[in-house]
Amino acid sequence: MDSMAEEIEKKVKNTDISGVPEDTIPSSSIVETTSESSPRQQTLDGSFVSIMPKVRTTDGHMVEWDRNIVVNQLLKETSLSERFHGIPAITRDEAFGIAKETEKRIRSMNLRFLSGPLIREVVNMVLIEHNDVEWRNISTRVGTPVYDACEIDMGTGFEAKENANLQENAETSHKKKADKISKEQYLLLLPPKLSDLHLNGDLHIHDLEYMGTRAFCQDWDLRYFFYYGLMPDGSGAKASVAGPAMKAEVAVLHAVKALGSAQTNFAGGQGFYNFLTFLAPFLEGKSYKEIEQLMQMFVYEMTQMMVARGGQLVFSSVQLSPGVPKLWRDKPVVYRGRVWDGSDGSDVRVYGEYEREVRLGFQALMNVMLEGDYWGKPFNFPKPEISIEPDFMEEDEMFNRAHPELPTYDDLYNLTFELTAKFGTPYFDNQLPPYRGAGEGISCYQCCAYQFSANAEDDDEFEEKLNFKDGKHFSMGSWQVVSLNCPRAAYKAQGNDEELFSRLKGLMDRAIEVFQTKLKWMTPIIESGRMPFATQQPKDPVTGKKGAVAVDMDSLVFTIGVVGINEMVQYHTG
Repeated sequence: MDSMAEEIEKKVKNTDISGVPEDTIPSSSIVETTSESSPRQQTLDGSFVSIMPKVRTTDGHMVEWDRNIVVNQLLKETSLSERFHGIPAITRDEAFGIAKETEKRIRSMNLRFLSGPLIREVVNMVLIEHNDVEWRNISTRVGTPVYDACEIDMGTGFEAKENANLQENAETSHKKKADKISKEQYLLLLPPKLSDLHLNGDLHIHDLEYMGTRAFCQDWDLRYFFYYGLMPDGSGAKASVAGPAMKAEVAVLHAVKALGSAQTNFAGGQGFYNFLTFLAPFLEGKSYKEIEQLMQMFVYEMTQMMVARGGQLVFSSVQLSPGVPKLWRDKPVVYRGRVWDGSDGSDVRVYGEYEREVRLGFQALMNVMLEGDYWGKPFNFPKPEISIEPDFMEEDEMFNRAHPELPTYDDLYNLTFELTAKFGTPYFDNQLPPYRGAGEGISCYQCCAYQFSANAEDDDEFEEKLNFKDGKHFSMGSWQVVSLNCPRAAYKAQGNDEELFSRLKGLMDRAIEVFQTKLKWMTPIIESGRMPFATQQPKDPVTGKKGAVAVDMDSLVFTIGVVGINEMVQYHTG
């Protein structure tokens, strides 16, 4: 096996035991001995030579075969089966039996030399024949043939057209090779019945390559960074740490870099909830042209950062309201490292004071996106998520009369319609229904319609989060997404209603099993500090103590998606 060959090299003595070639020794002069580690033959002169081929190590050495290395490697590797499959590891006696059978198979091949990968394949073949599938899945290799790897380098082969956001470059090749290994790894570690459902297309595990190392997507509360500052690596050990932004330009750059840093800990999109309302205090007193310049800087920064997974742009979104939502109008402003509620001697400032800045910010951002880049192309990111809320379905006539120079809600929504007609960029986020908050709770989408929400009934800390009490804030995201292949379920049901709903229910149950597996895998990842940006706790700028954690992992949700509902109904009903 890979490391088996290296272990053999460590244990073998530095003596020349090449002996006489086996094919020159008369069979009558050979006496086989049963050594604990390797079978040997005795020559006519009384010396012993190994009857096993030499093992070529991965670093280019030729060493003696040692059966005990196979035994010890099986004991070590199958210990993972307890963690991932819930079955005991192989026993020493069982491992010895597998090693003996492996040795017998190799001897029958009449090979001149062995390699670690070849030994591993023979071991796996023996395990499969013994019906030890889970042990085999744990002990096998993951990787890719050289030919396939070369195709990836040339932009062909494995998933060449799988991701429309990736531009072919060297970093893309590196990502796809890593993706291939990771996908194989996680399919082997999942319970076989779940892996088979994914491979057969009954359900789809989104971003499978990241299933064992990171959460899926996240919508961020921008107040967190405006209070604590920016720590891009989550610890301050590798990256420089910036204090809270004091100027608008710095605030915008912190927002950009926060999303760029976050994508290292998540598999999917990153976004900001209530973007303009939280940014508005930094825009106070600025002219429209100055605000437009800041919005232009934000959009260009987000669409010129080719640093995300595999050398792509950060898949990002911003939720945009044309004014300050009613829920936030009397809530204290959080910026410049303070909560402006008067508790620490600061002035009392609330978001309702910044209606002008939000309207101008909305107008500026829409105009920047309508103009497009230098070539007139649309800005693909951040995705503008236009919030349709009860608060803005009717005009604030009193405010409009007092500020005739400012755009109305109708004016601002009309800009979004123009942008939709020209580039098709916006998402429209319907928050009118009660389940979306209806102005009384908070709710957001994450780029591809993963809906997250919170309200006072479901969240005991809802009011404290609204007021940023002790750093408490909203953390909305998803652990994992699994989508159901509904047309396939209909095809298998063959017009039987009961069978169709039974299959769909069964697929949902299996999706939940995927989620449970994900959570079990992620627990040690988080505990070992492998999601540092998401789990960071910066120093509180006021108290000097450790601050609130950036992402409340317990609040992340699991998402079941559907594919082809219309097609399912069409096929099922004929």
